[in-house]
Amino acid sequence: MNSKILVTGANGHLGANTIRSLLKRNCNVNVFVRENSDLRGLSGLPVTYYFGDIRDREALTKAAMGCDAIIHHAAVYKVWAKTPADVIEPAIEGTRNLFSAAVIAGIKRVVYTSSIYAIGVSKDPKYLLTEKDWNDQDNVSYGIAKTQSERLAWELAEKNRIPMIVLCPAAIYGRYDYKVTPSNRLLVDVFKGIGMTVKGALSFVDARDAGELHAMALMHGRVGERYIVAAGGYEIRAIGKLAGKLSGKRVLSAPFGRSVNIATARVMELIAKLTGWDPPFTVGLAKEYSHRYALFDNSKIVKDFNYSFYTLEDTIRDAIKWFSFIRKIRLNKKIMSQFQPEPEWTNTTPATDINKESTLVMK
Repeated sequence: MNSKILVTGANGHLGANTIRSLLKRNCNVNVFVRENSDLRGLSGLPVTYYFGDIRDREALTKAAMGCDAIIHHAAVYKVWAKTPADVIEPAIEGTRNLFSAAVIAGIKRVVYTSSIYAIGVSKDPKYLLTEKDWNDQDNVSYGIAKTQSERLAWELAEKNRIPMIVLCPAAIYGRYDYKVTPSNRLLVDVFKGIGMTVKGALSFVDARDAGELHAMALMHGRVGERYIVAAGGYEIRAIGKLAGKLSGKRVLSAPFGRSVNIATARVMELIAKLTGWDPPFTVGLAKEYSHRYALFDNSKIVKDFNYSFYTLEDTIRDAIKWFSFIRKIRLNKKIMSQFQPEPEWTNTTPATDINKESTLVMK
């Protein structure tokens, strides 16, 4: 492809997978990350570093100069924050700065990462949500941020006549997640033997698929379209059961109704406020997913990108392999023997050595 691409939020879970897919296509990649970021996900990769905050318009514009396209991942992915503004404001300001930079740099295409949070959930377990649906709830700050920032992105893309494609990933499971995102936490808690599931349904996508589709979106897909990036949807209990089976862990399932689950989440939040603990189940998540169904029609991206997704079992196996490798989970030796790390994981250069292998461009 030989294009130069700017990736914001490049050191995150999705960014690390997207960049690997871009490099396979011989793209030159500028990565935009905050100073003092955790760069382990980019270790050993031949990329050019630009340091700054997505709210710093000047730094972002410098990173965009000379690029053909921008893939915008940068976001505060938290379902538990001190205030909603901590999650929402960076999404809005970052989106404004993104399009300002795109105009100045003469960007030819923006691939904008939204989320299925911006599409919403249903009360009907038989209903498949589509790209035409929009979230109308305010249960989770991250959902508000993604909904408002994506709507703003469409306005700015039209106003500035910038070709844009929006991708809305489902829960991204799997490799190159060093911090354990809210999406992967469901699996990690199961692998640790402390996971509990509730009635409801979730959709997922393998991290490898999510990264690949973002790279493909530079050439594939129709400008002006919104795409659901989801491999499939399952009962939350079914996801937990399969994760427990593969990891050798027992998984509990809360037999309660929606109101009891929300009340339980309130108790967890109270404990979190007193102790600083990061609760696995918040009131917002309980309202969003307990007895609710995040099931989506992915036929548009399958057709337009001619794409086949990893299965849920393939994805969970990869997640076990990854989180065992970075020592976030401990499994018995017999099970561990089935999940050996990929050679590339064990042969990368430590992130502290990026000076020796990458071009650094400071803000």
